[in-house]
Amino acid sequence: MTLEQDKAIQLAEDLRNGQNELLEMIAKGAPLRETLTRLMLLIEAQSDGVLCSVLLLDNDGVHIRKGAGPSLPESYMTVLDGFEIGPGVGSCGTAMYQKEMVIVSDIMTDPLWVPYKQLVTEHGLRACWSSPIYLNKDKVLGTFAMYYREVRSPGPADMTLIAVATHLAGIAIERTRREQELEIHRHHLTELVTERTAELSIAKERAEVSNMALSKANHELASALHNLSITQEELVRRDKLAALAALVAGVAHELNTPIGNGLMVASTLSELTREFAHAYEQGMKRSSLEHYLAEAIQASDILQRNLQRAADLVSSFKQVSIDESNYMRSTFVLADFVADIVSTMTPLLEKNAVQLVQNLSPELTIESYPSPLAQVLINLINNCLIHAFEGCDHRVIEITASVHPKWIKLSIKDNGVGIPEGDLKHIYDPFFTTKLGAGSSGLGLHITHNIVTSLLGGKIDAESAARMGTCFTISLPISA
Repeated sequence: MTLEQDKAIQLAEDLRNGQNELLEMIAKGAPLRETLTRLMLLIEAQSDGVLCSVLLLDNDGVHIRKGAGPSLPESYMTVLDGFEIGPGVGSCGTAMYQKEMVIVSDIMTDPLWVPYKQLVTEHGLRACWSSPIYLNKDKVLGTFAMYYREVRSPGPADMTLIAVATHLAGIAIERTRREQELEIHRHHLTELVTERTAELSIAKERAEVSNMALSKANHELASALHNLSITQEELVRRDKLAALAALVAGVAHELNTPIGNGLMVASTLSELTREFAHAYEQGMKRSSLEHYLAEAIQASDILQRNLQRAADLVSSFKQVSIDESNYMRSTFVLADFVADIVSTMTPLLEKNAVQLVQNLSPELTIESYPSPLAQVLINLINNCLIHAFEGCDHRVIEITASVHPKWIKLSIKDNGVGIPEGDLKHIYDPFFTTKLGAGSSGLGLHITHNIVTSLLGGKIDAESAARMGTCFTISLPISA
C-alpha cells in the first residue's frame, strides 16, 4: 500500500470520527459557535490549503451574520456581518439569495466579486465555493464556504466534503434555532405565570375575604402545571414508541419481498425433492433426473439471489444516512441488470398474475451504484403489486429507458387504478401509506426518493391519473 493510499484511509477515518464527535456535541447542546468551529477545522484537515467558513442568515431572511471561520482573518469575518444577500453579493450572499451552490474559481475575474475585490485582495483570497445550508428545500439557514489562496475548481472529493459540512452545519443550526424558539416560549410562559401571580396578589390585597378562594386557585394552577408536565412526558414517550413501531414495520416491509420469494422457492424445492425421492424409490427415468436437476439449479439460483438481496437490505438499514463509500460503483448494461432484478421477483409476479414487459436497449450502459439502484427497482415494483392492481383483471408493468444528454430516464409504468391527486404530493413522505396495518409501512417510496436524489445523484417524478395507471420516471446521470 502506498503512502497516498495510507493517507486517504487515514483521512477517511478522521472524517468519520470527526462526524461522530460533532453529532455528539450537537446532541449534548454544545454552543453553536464552538460546534461550527470544530466542523470547519475538521473539513480543513481533509484538504491542503483550504480555509472554511459558515455564515448564518438572519431571521429577517435578508442580512448575513457571522458564524464561524477559525482560519480566516477575524477582520474579514467581521466585515461580512450585516451584509444584505443578493444576486451579486460575492459567493455566499449570492448562494443564499439564489438557494443554490455558487462556485467561483477565480475571484479576480468573476463579476460576483467586483464590488469586493479590495476586501479579498487584502487577505490573499482567490477562490471561493459556497453552498447553501438548508432547513428544508425552501428555507436557507446560511452558507458553507471553502476558500483557497489560488485559482481552483472543486473536484469529487471537494463536493463530498461540502455535502458533509452542509449536512452537519444544518443539523447544528436547526438544533440551536429550535432551542431558541423553545426558550422564547418558556419565557412567554414565565411572563404569563408572573402576570397571573401579580393579578392574584392584587386581588388578595383588595379582598382578604377571598383569600381561601385564591389559595385554592393557586393550588389548582400548580396541579394543572404538574399534570401538564406529566402529560407532555407521556406524549413524548408515546411518540418515540410509535416512531419505533413504524420503523420496525417499514423494515419488515422492505425485507418481506426477498424473504417471501426465498421461502416460496425453498418450499417449491422441498416439494420437488420429495417427488424426486419418491420417484427414486420407484425407479426413475433419466429425463426425470434431468428435470429435477434443472429445476433445483434454477431454484437454488433464485434463492441465493433473494437471500443476497435481503442481506443487502439489512446492511442498508444499519446506516444512519446514505453514504456512497459503503457501496461499490461499477459500469453495467442496464437491460441485463433489470432482467436480473426481475428474475428474482418472478414468483411474486406470477403469484399476483402480473405481466412485466422490459423494453430496454441491450447497448445501454450506465456507471452507477448497482445495489442501491436494485433496491429502487424492487421498491417500485413492489409498490405496484401492493397498490396498483386492486380490482384489475389485466395487470401489466412496463419498464422502459431512454437516453438524453448525460442522463438516462428509466420509467416504471403500470396500468392500474392510479394514485388519488390528494395522495400524490405525499407519496415520498416517510411512513405515508394508504394501507397501514395491511403490510405497508410507507417507508418504501421515502427510501427510494432518498437513494435516487442523494446517492445516485438523480431525481424521481411520478405521474398518475384515476384508472389510467401510474408512471415513475427516474432520471439518472450516465456517470453517477
